[in-house]
Amino acid sequence: MAGIPPRTRSRSSNASWKERSPLEILLHMGFSKERAEKALAVTGNNGVHIASDWLLSHVNDPHLDDLEAQEYIIYLCPCGDFLKRLGIYWETSMQSCGWNAAHIYHPHITLCSFFKLPNNKVSVIDSVITCIKQELLQWPALGTFKLELFTQSKNFIGYFVLSPYHQFIEKLMIRVHHEFSKAGIEMKPQMKQLHMTLAFQYDQINHDVLMKLAQELTVPLQTEWEIKVFSRNPALKSSEVRKIIKRYKPQQDDELELQEGDYVHMDPEEHERSPDGWFKGTSWRTGVSGFFPGNFTTRCSQMDIWTVHRSASLPNTSSGNVQVDVHERNLDSGILNGIGDYDNLWVASSNGTAEGEQMYAKVKKPPKNFGSEPRRLFVVRHGERCDFAFKNWFERCFDAKNVYTRFNLNCPKQMIPRANCKDFIKDCPLTVIGREQARLTGESLRETGQSISYIYCSPALRCVETAQEIMTAYGSHVKMCIEPSLFEWLGWYKPILPIFITPEELEVHGFAVDSSYTPYVQFESIPMTESVGEYYRRSHSFVNSVLKKHKVAGGNILLVAHSGSLDSCTRQLRGKAVRNQEEFRNIVKGCPYCCLCMAVEDFSSSKWNLAEPPIPQLTHGTNKEYKWDLLMS
Repeated sequence: MAGIPPRTRSRSSNASWKERSPLEILLHMGFSKERAEKALAVTGNNGVHIASDWLLSHVNDPHLDDLEAQEYIIYLCPCGDFLKRLGIYWETSMQSCGWNAAHIYHPHITLCSFFKLPNNKVSVIDSVITCIKQELLQWPALGTFKLELFTQSKNFIGYFVLSPYHQFIEKLMIRVHHEFSKAGIEMKPQMKQLHMTLAFQYDQINHDVLMKLAQELTVPLQTEWEIKVFSRNPALKSSEVRKIIKRYKPQQDDELELQEGDYVHMDPEEHERSPDGWFKGTSWRTGVSGFFPGNFTTRCSQMDIWTVHRSASLPNTSSGNVQVDVHERNLDSGILNGIGDYDNLWVASSNGTAEGEQMYAKVKKPPKNFGSEPRRLFVVRHGERCDFAFKNWFERCFDAKNVYTRFNLNCPKQMIPRANCKDFIKDCPLTVIGREQARLTGESLRETGQSISYIYCSPALRCVETAQEIMTAYGSHVKMCIEPSLFEWLGWYKPILPIFITPEELEVHGFAVDSSYTPYVQFESIPMTESVGEYYRRSHSFVNSVLKKHKVAGGNILLVAHSGSLDSCTRQLRGKAVRNQEEFRNIVKGCPYCCLCMAVEDFSSSKWNLAEPPIPQLTHGTNKEYKWDLLMS
């Protein structure tokens, strides 16, 4: 029998396929680099097979070449028996009280804010997970994973994580933050009170039922937890996601094929637009859009179409019974901190049960405003401004070389860099007292349990700084949208208009601004010659558009603007006529810094009514400049 002949040639290039990266293989298959990187990111960087399948199934997706990066987030997720019990609570609470905002997500504890990761850096997650696993191996035996039930708020029911796990998880996320930073990725860990939401933004009449269900939910002695890295398409964060429960083959060209196991995402306003129970949506599996019968689908969690990238298990934990006196939880610890994670909440119109499906089958819409509560519109004036606090403040602060010096303790310690410091003359910052006024306002909103889902702000620097201070004190992660419609009447500024800092620049300087927001109007389009009546109509038009935009999602809205805004943004909502110039000037005079008004939605009349603000008034005396040299006379 002949032996094996000697080999004289080195291995061919074909033999090195196993050493090639998934990206290299996809490029060799003929896919463009951008599409290949996107496919790997969207599918969790889980290999060539799943990425190529995704690319082929999305060949008719009109958004295939959109290169916006995925949004990522890290959750601590319950597993095993505890997850099953939570699932039963989720289903029971939905059947008993209808959909609330907690149902948008699976049970979880938020460990960081959403962050962007470029498609070509998705492999960074592997090194982060390795870092997490190494840290977890160094944890000592921590014993019971303690959770404390909180039901005192009328808008939130959930668990809080107690010591020692709370501190260890915080330290872990700081390490994760450093790991991302090394790769040039900005990830902000959740440094507020860690919590798991059981119910949120529900009708207050359901509070006692939801509280009872939560108290009946027992936590097993042994609990399992996993740290998971998820990603989602940022374009879909406000979408309603529906699971396909019945196949449908299109009968017309504009209809969408439905396959069991697939999901459809759509604009929540489709419920209002549809006259016949047919909705326009997009297939999650193919990216193709079309009309589909709503009763062949059922609403589900947005997380059903998120991608799980990597996970790491916590060391074995045990948990005790969490039925504690709810009054032991201190409100000052920040029960609403982190609620901004639910950043595009919408309230369902059917309860997701068999009865709800029958309603769809009969092509009947559920009662209007089912499962929702009246929305609140908060309008607040900015805090104390430098140019009104100090005469000739600019000339006293800036020298001939444009160097800033604080001449009074109430002046800002430092100024935001601007291309031309003279822009501060028409667009001044807050004083130190102004920031404190805004902080007190935000703190009071938090303590009174007022939820805020959306923030719109005038482009004036004093308003942006006010909004930032309010939401920092409130503990919200909701980003503000800069809206020129909210700027005050231009009659105050003739003939020179202010030059504002752009949203992109504000974001660079650390302001929580949504730089992707498209304004309702551009500032340049507002006529310099506008009358007071036109100013009222400008304000009302924007407010109307915002209320309509968020009608299905629900949630309260905060507008941070100017003294005239409290009237101009609410007067026509109440069916009142615009004021003339004299009336307008008189009403503006009575608006102190950080004054707040609240308009409440009236379902019966489709109008809005003013109501007493939920927070106390902010009043303080003046503190004039002291002329010490008078003592020398």
